[in-house]
Amino acid sequence: MRKVFVLAFMALSLSVMAQHVTPLTIKIAEVKLDSLRALYQSQPAMYRASLEVVARDLAKNAEEIKAAKNQLKVEQVHAKEMENSLKEANKMTTSLKSLYAKEEGELKGMQKTVENQQRTLSKQVELNQETRESYIAFLEQQLKELNYSLREVADRQRAISDLEASISQSRTEHQYYVQEVNQKAADLTALEAQHKERVAIVKAEQKSAQSMQ
Repeated sequence: MRKVFVLAFMALSLSVMAQHVTPLTIKIAEVKLDSLRALYQSQPAMYRASLEVVARDLAKNAEEIKAAKNQLKVEQVHAKEMENSLKEANKMTTSLKSLYAKEEGELKGMQKTVENQQRTLSKQVELNQETRESYIAFLEQQLKELNYSLREVADRQRAISDLEASISQSRTEHQYYVQEVNQKAADLTALEAQHKERVAIVKAEQKSAQSMQ
């Protein structure tokens, strides 16, 4: 029964495996140079200060992007580990399913042998009562143990079927997770490009603003 419990626990563990990546919440600082120029047209110092504020916001974005990239790497590794776990679980269930089918066949073969022995015994009327009763008890005990073993195998086979269904569902859920990881990677790349472009714009404007009087 312990084997059945372990398999049932594994099926439960896999069935609650739906996972999601941590969503990106980074908002790259806006660079509205026309608005800033209009606002501080006659105040060069204030204009430079406003550019510095934007530069600091972009620097903060750089840290956020760095953290998101580190997080993404962990999520990518996790996705690969889960894929390997699912493959191993699938191999295990296939192996156990074959093993249990073979065990069931052997037990049924033994059961048939014992039943044949019982039929043979019923025809051996020449045997005395003590011998017959002793052999009958022996055969009945064998059948009892074989029936118990067959029920246990059936329980394990049901547990394997449940585990197979859980693995199938988990594989579907995992594909969604992989899609989320890939989409996050693409979104993060786009954010990096946007950030790089805005940093370059602000740096160029800061350099230009240094000559403003």
